[in-house]
Parts: sequence; C-alpha cells; structure tokens
Amino acid sequence: MMYKITFLLATLLLLVSVSSCKSIAISQQQTTIINRATERKQDSLAFELCQIYGSDQGIRNDFLKREHIDFGNVYQAIDTLNFNRIIRFIESNGFPNKKLLGEKNYSFECVYSAFPVLLHNAFLIATQEKYFNLLLKEVTAGNLKPEGFSFLLDKYYWGKSENKETRRVFYGSQFGKPCIQTKEATNKARIEIGLEALEDAGFVDCGDEVLDMPKDRK
Repeated sequence: MMYKITFLLATLLLLVSVSSCKSIAISQQQTTIINRATERKQDSLAFELCQIYGSDQGIRNDFLKREHIDFGNVYQAIDTLNFNRIIRFIESNGFPNKKLLGEKNYSFECVYSAFPVLLHNAFLIATQEKYFNLLLKEVTAGNLKPEGFSFLLDKYYWGKSENKETRRVFYGSQFGKPCIQTKEATNKARIEIGLEALEDAGFVDCGDEVLDMPKDRK
C-alpha cells in the first residue's frame, strides 16, 4: 500500500514538474515574441526619423554650399514638409526618446531629427497654440525636457531679434539669458513649461533697447 502511495506521489510530482517546465517554455516563447515585436517597432520608428533627418540635412550638405547652389524657396518647402512629418510622428508616438526607440537605436545621430527640424520651424511652435500645446503635453508626460522646449522656443526669439550683434531671448536657454526688463513675463512663461523662475543673476540688462517680446505668452 505504501509503495503504491509513494509511486502515485512520484508520478504526480513528475507531472507537475513537466507541466511547470512547459509553462515556463511557453512564457519564455511569448516573451521572445513580444521582445521581437517591440524591436521591430522601435527599428521602424528609428528608420522613419532617420529618413526625416536625411531630408532635413541633405539639403544643407556642404557640397551644395560649396557649389553655391541657390534653392530659393526649396528650403522652406522641405522644412515645412519635414515639420509636418515630425508633428505627425509626435502625435502618434510621442516625442522621440530612448524608451520609445530602444537603447540601440538611440545611439544613432539620425534619430535626433526632431530637434533640428523643429528648430527650423521654431516660429510655428512659439506662435501657434496647437504646436505649443502638443510639445507642452510631451514635457508633462516626461518625453521632452523643459530645457529642450525652452531651447526650441528661444530659437524663435533669437532669430527675430532686432539686435543682430547681441541677440535677445525670452525664456533663457542655450541661446542666452533673457532681459531683466522682461523678468515678470519670462518667469511666468518659464514656470508654465516646467522650468524654475530665474533670479536677477539669470538675466541681462538690455537697457533702453526696444524688445519685441511678449508681455504675456498669450
């Protein structure tokens, strides 16, 4: 009797073990399938960004500059096309980052196409609410750093600055320090996009210079 019980227990343990091994194998197989699907998706997104990067930078090739080829309005047309492509990408997938693209793809320069493309169209981000809000949403989601957002916005003010020798900015970024004369509006705008307010040392005195800066972002 004891032999039969021992035999049954051994058989049961064997069945449980086999069943467990099958479950682990199936789980590992499912994980592999999911990982491969994720990698394919990441590769596809990275390839799309690299295509946009090639279009954006190709027209600015040094060879074309040496040949003094004048494309006239072609630059603007291509920049607009690429801007719309990047906006659609962000709307569908979020702002490009390591989590979205994977560590392998994020090491390639071309996947950073969003920044140069957006910089070439900074006036749209700073002046059109729908684009501003789209990127602000990405900041809130943690996909875009507020410092990066201020960099994009300041490109607009830097570019249109009347003082071409000492260009002025509004938010404060890699483009430079804002004027102390816009301190109240600047700090309000900085806080809105997730940056801290600046102390006086974070500004420059622009004297009596005429500044084309908003008293309020809206």
